[in-house]
Amino acid sequence: MEKPIFFRLDGSPIDETELKERLMWLDQIVVHHQRFYELYQVIHDCHVFKKGAAILGDTGAGKSTLFRIYESRYPKVTKVKTLNYQKIEYDTVPVLRVELDSNSKPQNVASKLLQKLGDPFYNKGTEKQLTSRVKEYIKDAEVELLIIDELQHLIDTDTQRVIRKAADWLKQLLNDLNLPIIFGGIREDAKRIFASNKQLDERFPYKLAFYGFKYQTEEQKKEFRGFLKSLDYQLPFADESNIYDPYLSEKIYYVTLGIPRTLNHLLHHSVKTALKAGKNKLDERDFQYGFSLLSLETRPKVVNPFHGKAFDLNVALEKEKPTSN
Repeated sequence: MEKPIFFRLDGSPIDETELKERLMWLDQIVVHHQRFYELYQVIHDCHVFKKGAAILGDTGAGKSTLFRIYESRYPKVTKVKTLNYQKIEYDTVPVLRVELDSNSKPQNVASKLLQKLGDPFYNKGTEKQLTSRVKEYIKDAEVELLIIDELQHLIDTDTQRVIRKAADWLKQLLNDLNLPIIFGGIREDAKRIFASNKQLDERFPYKLAFYGFKYQTEEQKKEFRGFLKSLDYQLPFADESNIYDPYLSEKIYYVTLGIPRTLNHLLHHSVKTALKAGKNKLDERDFQYGFSLLSLETRPKVVNPFHGKAFDLNVALEKEKPTSN
């Protein structure tokens, strides 16, 4: 989407409607960085050449966003067919994407697929009946590619054991459908599922990683700053904020650890703060307040780096490491 023109605020209060529209624009921004393009091409190749793959990544790295964007490029299409000398309209679903719920059993997975395919009785029937309908609906909807995300939800949250019946059900569905399938999930948890099911693992030797950004080598720093620069251009302000300069980018990396989802949360709070103050761009004080609204419970030693002073990323990260007694 082309960025709309945002008028200057110049210190004037922003009205609620304008604030809402600008924040909606912010939430829609997706930057297609190099790894995004590479994995998008992998999905496309699997789609065209009818191969399967697993894309496993860090939480919040952008895997689910990638899947949603690929699905959006192949929307439902209404077609007409003749049955018993009557013309009947039906919907085709070229790319079928579902996200598994926690503790998914075979019936849960089948119901999710049927719901996405438009079955009004998606939650009615036995496991055998639901499975049979899944196969019929997928055939009738002319599905070309199946994307199953959140594969880690085949792990029981109470026992931390792989729900083998669901994994076996998926394996059998693969055999019966003969469709290319993309699995997505959190890297370490999803690996456990493949490790517990040899046949499923052998069907998906092509496992790719979708990591967050790194910030150690000069090349990695350049990539992250390039990502921030693309984001900066899209922000809902009249002026650019230069969030990609070395001074700010290092602090932003420290807070987010290169995870796009965390960056999105930081930007949302910071941008909202700046807009309410009538600013034409972000400054470090906005990030300082935005940081205070983040929930970083897994990092008890993290500190707010947006204090207007020099910052050493390596020293800050070292201080977060647990100390030995």
